[in-house]
Amino acid sequence: MDSGIGSQPLQEETADLKAPIAEPSINLDNRIPGLDDPYEHALKPNGDPWAILLKPEMETDKIQCDAWKEEVQTLLIFAGLFSAVVTAFVIESYKFLQPDPNDAIVRLLTQIANGSNATSSPASTSFTATAPSLRINIFWFISLILSLATVLVGTIALQWLREHQAYPACSPKQTLALLRMRSESLEAWHIPQVFAALPLLLQSALVLFLAGLIDFTLPLGPKISIPIACIIGLILVFLACTTILPSFQPLFLLSGRFSRDSVPSPCAFKSPQSQL
Repeated sequence: MDSGIGSQPLQEETADLKAPIAEPSINLDNRIPGLDDPYEHALKPNGDPWAILLKPEMETDKIQCDAWKEEVQTLLIFAGLFSAVVTAFVIESYKFLQPDPNDAIVRLLTQIANGSNATSSPASTSFTATAPSLRINIFWFISLILSLATVLVGTIALQWLREHQAYPACSPKQTLALLRMRSESLEAWHIPQVFAALPLLLQSALVLFLAGLIDFTLPLGPKISIPIACIIGLILVFLACTTILPSFQPLFLLSGRFSRDSVPSPCAFKSPQSQL
């Protein structure tokens, strides 16, 4: 009886060993599949997987392009208004670089009053512009050029984005490949840096205009020039602080001069000039 019970597991193990072993399927084709190769497995009935992959990529690209468009359009409006203001000041400051036509009339009337020969031509005097006049015109002309350059580059950059987002009628697989190629070309050709440089151009134009404005008000006396210089100084200090502080925060954190009990918050001044 004991021998019958002990032999039953042995017979089951022998039957399991005699059962045929399923050989694993071996893929003899080691070639890397291409885009035009047929699918190895059947598609799910809910749609094309390339369309599923394409949707988040297109949304990410659209968010980035819309942000660039909004920023450039805002800069174009401000640059247009700023250029009009600078042009009005340049028209007045340009007169300082030319001799006053009334001076010749004054000299002629002086000769007549002194009883000299009025028919003789008045002595020509050489005109030399003053140093403040030269500085003011240099500042304002460069400011106007930078403002117009912002408008020009911004308009061209919007054309780049329009061509970047234009896709021909093709399959989702081809659209995804084209999107990745265009996204890589944006980085390779430094297009994000071009958009980041536009605010810098306009801010440089504004700084030069304010510097010329201070020089322009100095001959008007301290009662006018000092308040204007103080307000402009506060604006420039704000611009300098928001530019420098993000660079100094990592050094401050490495020095260990902050409380270990609280997590330091990152500096929120993430403007293009702060990343230089």
